[in-house]
Amino acid sequence: MAEDFEVLKAVVEEKLYRIYELSPWLSLDEVLKKHLKKVGGRFKKRPELLKELLTLTDGGKTVLEISKELRMKGFRVSPEDIFEIYERYRRKGIVRMKTIGVVEVAPKPEVYMKTTIVPAEEIVEKLRSLPEASKTEALKQELDKLLSTIEEQELPVAEEVVKPPPIVPRRKVAEDVIKIRMSGIMDNLFKIDAWIDVVMLATSEGDPIVFFSRMAEVPINQANLAAASAVIFSVSKTGSESFKKGRVKEILILARRGYILLKPITDTYIMIALINKGASLGIALRDLSWISKELETLIGLEAKKELIK
Repeated sequence: MAEDFEVLKAVVEEKLYRIYELSPWLSLDEVLKKHLKKVGGRFKKRPELLKELLTLTDGGKTVLEISKELRMKGFRVSPEDIFEIYERYRRKGIVRMKTIGVVEVAPKPEVYMKTTIVPAEEIVEKLRSLPEASKTEALKQELDKLLSTIEEQELPVAEEVVKPPPIVPRRKVAEDVIKIRMSGIMDNLFKIDAWIDVVMLATSEGDPIVFFSRMAEVPINQANLAAASAVIFSVSKTGSESFKKGRVKEILILARRGYILLKPITDTYIMIALINKGASLGIALRDLSWISKELETLIGLEAKKELIK
């Protein structure tokens, strides 16, 4: 299992740190004149974005670095978008992958969740120092210890939720926390988007699961935030269904001091994000959409079919 976590992390990093270069048989002018729109899909109608991307393609910048520069220039793109464009160009022989850049060492987060899942971070650190052969057994033992502690405690529940949503098995929760922390995707999000202050994962019952923040100290009661979000999501879901509008895909709350985004990841998880008041909202929402897809893939749960209808 521990080996699987490392594989997942490597896959994410490999996409973000690829370095592409133009085909040696094509000049930049030739590409811009003859091949600019040959990527198809939704990017075909964004020639300015494609032109700027190709101009930045110098064989020295990673996908992550280029996505940062494009956002600074006002383009609403995520690293996943840049990777997709490059791969479309690569299949047509216009660019090629040069190498994999050096992965940045993300600063260790100073803020961790303060719920009963806190020991998960300690488990991750222990696993990294163990020989590969013993990691799986060690993970099992640590999870057993963690679960025995969890079972003796009560997590806050949103009492206003009328219809109880599915309950996530505690072992699954602990495993998902470890996967998310080991992947490093939240560190990458905070590096590329300065407007997103907090990302939190909670169950649809209102239990806080894992908490990430770019600030060292955040005066946020995680239990209250998770419970309130569950209530808001439940009421919105019920209202949408009663008016025959289908399933709720996301909820954006505009407050005086910023924005709050609630987005269901699966049947049992809700992603909660706090966005700065001065944010370029379109870019922040695009980055959070990318992160939600990465989370869905990472925790290995199927998204509810109704969410894509």
